[in-house]
Amino acid sequence: MAKWVGFLSDKNYSYGDPKELTGAKAQYYRKSFHLRKKVKSATLKISSLGIFKAFINGQDVSGEYFAPGWTNFNKRILYRNYEVGNLLSSDNAISVCVGDGWYAGYVSIKGRRIYGGYPLSILVELTVYYEDGTKTVIGTDDTWKAGLGAIGHNDFLYGEVYDSRLPHNQTSLVDFDDSNWNNVNYTEDKSALLDYIDYEPVIEKKYLEFELVSTNGTKRIYDCGQNFAGFVRVKCVGLSGERIIIRHGEMLNQDGSLYTANLRTAKATDTIILNGGLVEYSPCLTYHGFRYIEIECEGSSEVIDIKGVALYNDLERTGEITTSNQLFNKLNSNIEWGMRSNFVDLPTDCPQRNERLGWSGDTQVFSRTAMYIANCKKFYEKHMVCVMDDTIDGSVPSVAPFFGVSTYDATGWRDVSVVVPFNLLEIYGDKQACAKYIPLVKSVLDLQIKTAENLLWTQATYNDWLNIDAQCDETVFATLHNIVMFEMAIKYLDILGEDSSIYRQFTDKVRAEFTKQFIYDDGSIKQGTQTIYALAYVVNLIDKDTAIKYLKIEFEKKNNHIHSGFLGIRYILPVLCDLGLTDLAYEMLCSTTYPSWGYSIVNGATTIWERWDSYTIKDGFQDPIMNSFNHYSLGSCGEWFYEYVLGIKPNEIGYKSAIIHPYVDRSGRVNSVSGSFDSVNGKISVAWEKVDGAYVCKIDKPNTLPAKFIFENVTKIVQDGVERNDFDANAVSTTVYFN
Repeated sequence: MAKWVGFLSDKNYSYGDPKELTGAKAQYYRKSFHLRKKVKSATLKISSLGIFKAFINGQDVSGEYFAPGWTNFNKRILYRNYEVGNLLSSDNAISVCVGDGWYAGYVSIKGRRIYGGYPLSILVELTVYYEDGTKTVIGTDDTWKAGLGAIGHNDFLYGEVYDSRLPHNQTSLVDFDDSNWNNVNYTEDKSALLDYIDYEPVIEKKYLEFELVSTNGTKRIYDCGQNFAGFVRVKCVGLSGERIIIRHGEMLNQDGSLYTANLRTAKATDTIILNGGLVEYSPCLTYHGFRYIEIECEGSSEVIDIKGVALYNDLERTGEITTSNQLFNKLNSNIEWGMRSNFVDLPTDCPQRNERLGWSGDTQVFSRTAMYIANCKKFYEKHMVCVMDDTIDGSVPSVAPFFGVSTYDATGWRDVSVVVPFNLLEIYGDKQACAKYIPLVKSVLDLQIKTAENLLWTQATYNDWLNIDAQCDETVFATLHNIVMFEMAIKYLDILGEDSSIYRQFTDKVRAEFTKQFIYDDGSIKQGTQTIYALAYVVNLIDKDTAIKYLKIEFEKKNNHIHSGFLGIRYILPVLCDLGLTDLAYEMLCSTTYPSWGYSIVNGATTIWERWDSYTIKDGFQDPIMNSFNHYSLGSCGEWFYEYVLGIKPNEIGYKSAIIHPYVDRSGRVNSVSGSFDSVNGKISVAWEKVDGAYVCKIDKPNTLPAKFIFENVTKIVQDGVERNDFDANAVSTTVYFN
C-alpha cells in the first residue's frame, strides 16, 4: 500500500517565515523498477501536497499542469489517475517533481504556507496489469529516493528558476544516477482526505507568436498581440552559468518599458540558468497573465526562438458566433480570451497579479456565458465542491477555496450557491448531479430568512461592484438581489421535485415589504439605477411600462451608456430586449465612448478589463492597486449574444426543447449574424441577415430537439423544403422571412 512520503529539499531555506518572497526548491522523487511480464495496461494514481509533474522513462505522463488542483487542502485533497501502460517497458523509472503550488506557495496577499509547510509530500500508486491476469503495485515507500533537479524556487506569483545544468525529466530515466540522492521520509498520512473529481485538466491549448518591439542594451521587449494566461517557451544558448531572465506584463509604459505596477507584489519572472549548450525551456510549476515579455540576456547568451503557450482547462468548445460588425466580433474574442485566461483549474478573477482567486461573484455572473462557449459541466461541478466545502451553515464564502481573505455571505457573491447550480440544471439537465446542491441551496435560503430584519436585508457588502456613479441604496440592493436569488432557487427546487412552499411564502412577504418600503406611487424605486430597475423587472416587482419608463430615464441620464456594476450588468441587455428596447441594447454594444465595452477595445483591449477605463490613450493607466487587464466579469454580456442575438434559449432543462427567438438589430449596426450552440441534446445553428430591408433567418437543428419559434411580422416560412403557414417544432431546417 502506498504511503505519503517527503523530504526537505533545501536545508538552508528559512522555513519559519510565511512572508518569504521565494519558497524552497522543487522536490524530485524517483523509483526504478523492473517488470518481468508483458504489460496489458497500467494506471498511475497520484496526489501531492503541492503541485506535481510526473514522468516515466523520460516522458511526461499526462501533459497536465498544476495537478492535483486547488481545494481546501485541510478538507479535501484530490488525486489524479493516468493510463500509462504505453510508457512502460521491462526496465523502468518513475519520477515526480513537486512544487509549492497553492498548498505552500504565495497565495494572494496572505503569504506562503496557507495550508501547510515543508516538506511537501507525494502519494504514488502505479498498478501494472499483465496480460496473464496478474498485477503488480508499485507505491511510494521508504525505498524511493529524493533529490534536487533543474527547478529551484517556484511560485505562481513570483515565477520559476530553472537551472538547466541539473536534470529535470531525465530523473525518470532508468540509467539516471541517484546514488547521491536522499532516502525519503514518511510524512503525515492524509489518505482520509483523498477524493477523486472527474474534470478536464489544465493543458497547453493555444500557441502564439511574438514579435520584437524594442531593444535596450541586454533587454528586449516582445509582443504577441494577445493578453493570455500561460508561459513562454524558449530556445536559448549561452555559456554555462549565464542567465536569461523573462519578465511578464500586460501593457507597456509610455516609454516602451514593461508595465508591471498592476501586478502589485507578483514578480512574474522566470529565470533560466544556461548549461553551455542549447536549452529548450518552459515552466511547469508556474504560469503568468501577460501579453508582453521583457527578456534580459546575460553575457553572450541569446534567445533563438520564442513561443507563447496558453494554458487552460481542456473544455470542449460548444458555442460560436460571428457578426457583420467587427466591434461585436472583437468583443466576443475578448470575452473568450478572458474566459481562457481565467479557467486555470478554477474560475479565477484575474491571472496576472497577486490575487488569482475564485471570487464567487465573478464566478456566478459569468457562469452562463461560459456554459455557452464551452462545456463547463465538470469544471463548475469541481468548483462547487470547493464552494460547499467552505460554506458554513448557509454562509457562503466570497472566495472559494476560502483561506481567510475577504468575507462570507456577501450580497451577489453568496448567489454562486444558487446561480451556478441553476445554470448547470438548465443548460445540461442533469437532475441527479444537481440534486447534490439541494442541501446547499436550502441552507443558504434558511440563513437569509433568519438574518432578514423585518423582511429586509441591510448589508450589501460590495454593493453593485464597480458601478460608474450609480451606487445603489444598500438595503434596496441587498433585498432586491435576494429576491432574485430566492426566485431562482424556488424554480430550481421545483424542477427537482423539492418542496419550496416555505421559501415561496417568505419571498411573497419580502416582495410586499419591498414594494411598501421602496416603490413609490409613480412606480419609481428609491435610489433607482439601471441595475435596480432591471432586477425589479426580472422578478415582476414593476410592470413593463414602468420598467421602460424608468430605464429610459436612467439611460438618458447617462447618455445611453452602461453604468451598472458587474452584478447588474448581465441583466441589462436581456431586460432591454424583453422590454422592446433592442435598439438601445445594440447601441450600447456598438458604443466606443466611455463607459462601454467598445471603449476598452479602441484603447487596445484584447481581453475584458476590470474597469472600462483600465487604460486610455489620453489619460494612461488607472490606479494600479486594482487594475487588471484580464478580468472576465464584465464579459457576462456573452450570454446575451447566444440567447438574444442568436436567439437560442432552453425551453426545457437540458435543451430537451428550445426557444428560437433572435432579436435583430433594426438600426443597421449589425446586418448579419451566424452562430451555433452544441447543446447536450444536439447542435442548434442560427443565421440571420438583412436583405433588401427585410430579414431572413435560417435555423438548423436535430428533429429530436423540438423548438418553439418566436418571430414577428413573418411573411414566409419554409421548413425542410416545404412552405408552411405555421411552424413545425420538429423540423430540421427552417427558413423564416420577416420584416
